[in-house]
Amino acid sequence: MTDRMKEKYAELFIAAIDKGEASAWQKPWVSSNNGVPCNLYRKSKPYQGVNHFLLRLLCNIYGYETQYFLTFNEMTDENKKFSGLSLNAHAALDENGNAIFDKKGLPVMVRERSFPVFKFLPRFRDKDGNSLSLYDYEQLPEEEQEQCRRYFMLRIYYVWNIDQTDFKVQYPEEYEAMTTVEGHEYHQTVIDPVLERMIMQPGMWRCPIEFGGNSAFYSPSQDSIRLPLRKNFQSDEAFYGTAIHEMAHSTARELKRTQDGHFGDEDYAMEEFVAELTSACVCSMLGVGKLLDEQHMAYVDSWRKAIREKDDFIPMVIDHIQRATNYILRRYDEIYKSMELPKMLPAFAA
Repeated sequence: MTDRMKEKYAELFIAAIDKGEASAWQKPWVSSNNGVPCNLYRKSKPYQGVNHFLLRLLCNIYGYETQYFLTFNEMTDENKKFSGLSLNAHAALDENGNAIFDKKGLPVMVRERSFPVFKFLPRFRDKDGNSLSLYDYEQLPEEEQEQCRRYFMLRIYYVWNIDQTDFKVQYPEEYEAMTTVEGHEYHQTVIDPVLERMIMQPGMWRCPIEFGGNSAFYSPSQDSIRLPLRKNFQSDEAFYGTAIHEMAHSTARELKRTQDGHFGDEDYAMEEFVAELTSACVCSMLGVGKLLDEQHMAYVDSWRKAIREKDDFIPMVIDHIQRATNYILRRYDEIYKSMELPKMLPAFAA
């Protein structure tokens, strides 16, 4: 992970923590793509995993009306449908919030800033060390494929939300269609049949989930989850979010995360951070709750300090969230396929 990526992700996490302290988070809005971050020209392939979570968080913090993103080349490509887009600009401000002026007395203007997303592309080397593309690899006989070494190359893309451009001005009718959902009504109760089986039916999760009492927790020593009775939760969203939080904790053993911390120390706060953001990520991708709310921010002081002072905190957190999210969603997908239900997971689909 580059220093620039670490800096951008650190800024985003700290902004989320600050906002979580100041006020309750609002439920993410509904848009024509069901609130799933995606490239404007590839709506059928939304961003996956941590990219999905980070872009949702970005939209939440900055109040973007859509969740469509573009690269700079796509904005300026004359062959694209929405060509000739320009980045918005705003007056630069000093640390006190006052406008900055140049030597001519004119306000200094700052262009909208991009945000990095990433993907890992598979690459191969044959037994002689020659680099192979995925296509070349797939053409090899099976015995030669077994002699190849597989590795992944990090590819970084910098994107802007279309609200950071003049899209709304240049294409007002298209923008209106993107931000209007006909006949939408918000219902607070959300039932996900796959999650119902995953949480409520014995043997569907990797460890037992038991109900009763007044606490929600995962016990590493017993490798089991305890939740209050469902009727004691305020809503289905609250129930799912709490259950997935504890399920995220329960992945630590298999995903090689430490759970040796004690309440209030850095290791404990780190594990809570991972569990809360994994829960927020999964709930967001499945559409069963808020992206984040004030209850996700229990350890803000230790989190903010670690983000600012520990150079490896951001890469470590993102890696842990990605792994835990993928673990839960893989199990979700297995159960979904066994139930033969209509497709329900656009953010996880290939």
